[in-house]
Amino acid sequence: MRARSGGLIDAHLHLQMPALREFEIRIIEETRNAGVDQLLVNATSPQDWKDVADLAELYSDVTPFFGIHPWQVNAMDDSGWEDQLRNFLTRFPESGVGEVGLDKWIRDHDITKQRDFFLRQLTIAESLGRPVAVHCLRAWGHLWECLAQSEFSQPFLLHSFSGPGEMIGDFVDRGAFFSISGYFFHPDKTAKLEAFQNIPDDRLLLETDAPDMLPPANLIATTLPPKEDGSPVNHPANLRRIYEVYSEWSGRDLDEVISSLSDNAVNFLRKRSQ
Repeated sequence: MRARSGGLIDAHLHLQMPALREFEIRIIEETRNAGVDQLLVNATSPQDWKDVADLAELYSDVTPFFGIHPWQVNAMDDSGWEDQLRNFLTRFPESGVGEVGLDKWIRDHDITKQRDFFLRQLTIAESLGRPVAVHCLRAWGHLWECLAQSEFSQPFLLHSFSGPGEMIGDFVDRGAFFSISGYFFHPDKTAKLEAFQNIPDDRLLLETDAPDMLPPANLIATTLPPKEDGSPVNHPANLRRIYEVYSEWSGRDLDEVISSLSDNAVNFLRKRSQ
């Protein structure tokens, strides 16, 4: 894996999205100036796998993840996507599988089909020894059942974790990492942070989820033009302020946080032999 110890790690974002891709050269420069060392860029469907691959080839900062997001599952058929996914993962030995998972929050969700696609992607990740970036909303029981019935044993990231606190220990035992989004530092979202008090320090990561999940105004250090619909865009360079506010919230020294989370990213990304 392109796992290395160093600066700030954005554990989850979508640099391939139009709101960011249009400004990719500027964004890379500004994230580097902010001390961001690594961007874990997650695809969402076969339609953007090539975009993520192109970014990984252009920028050493980018670690690619290829997968099918649960929001895209309804539109998918079985026209060879598994072979295509394996090809991208094989082409990029440092890559992971993501963004994949389960979501019962979205309208017209088909949890049975989501589970099928999720399990098949876990099987591919296991066969290649790759980490997985997991999206889960209102489907935590289903997620646990999928993990329990599969042979998946690789590290996985529960990105922007908002699940039940009582499940944290079980997820840790199965190899989970957990990431905090800057969005969680909005005053009305602080309850989501309470669960992170029970997460081991060596399983924690931080993320922007750019271009979405805009943090509160005091954490916005760098801006980008709004999307076509007028909605604001979250810049990955805001990660530095997220590290700083996490340091304040947790009572941990910032330099220690940076070093610790860098090590965590290395452990999350390290390729497991099969």
